[in-house]
Amino acid sequence: MRLIAKTILMVCLLSSLIGCGQKQKEAVCEYGVVQVDSVTCRYRCAMGEGILRLATVTDSTYRIEHVKKDSVIDAWQLDYPVYRFTCGDVTGDSIPEVLVGTIKATRYRPEKDKRLFIFHLHKGQFIRPLWLGSRVGCPLIDFKVETDSMPNLVHTWERKENGDTIEVLYQLKGFGLKFIKYLKV
Repeated sequence: MRLIAKTILMVCLLSSLIGCGQKQKEAVCEYGVVQVDSVTCRYRCAMGEGILRLATVTDSTYRIEHVKKDSVIDAWQLDYPVYRFTCGDVTGDSIPEVLVGTIKATRYRPEKDKRLFIFHLHKGQFIRPLWLGSRVGCPLIDFKVETDSMPNLVHTWERKENGDTIEVLYQLKGFGLKFIKYLKV
């Protein structure tokens, strides 16, 4: 009798565990991010839907805004010119990151040059810096997000010392971008 009771209890326990796993899988909705225009991205993921956009404050001051249901729920100010704004999932967690190309000097690179900053949505709401790059392999010309892999990769165009342009793929790993491969040298 005890053996039958233990067996039934074990079957019920296993069934409930399997059922919970299926419910969790169903709760995860499909991820998507769309670049609407040069300053606006629309996303859809498990945390909901929203808009990430770049607002101009002055000629050299911008604000990244996170908008849900027509309300700005968080913002991050950038006190330098911006030349590129895009979004993608570079962490692979199905929550979009904001990639911003800025022009500024840094502590170790005093000349004004193009830089790449990556911001993430902390707790799905708050815009926080993930990586404020002072430099990739060579001085940056431009970048884009490659969305055909998960996590998304960062494709850069960089200027070598001799003036040649190289194309490089990076993946966000730990702190910063990790070199993956050269596309064109």
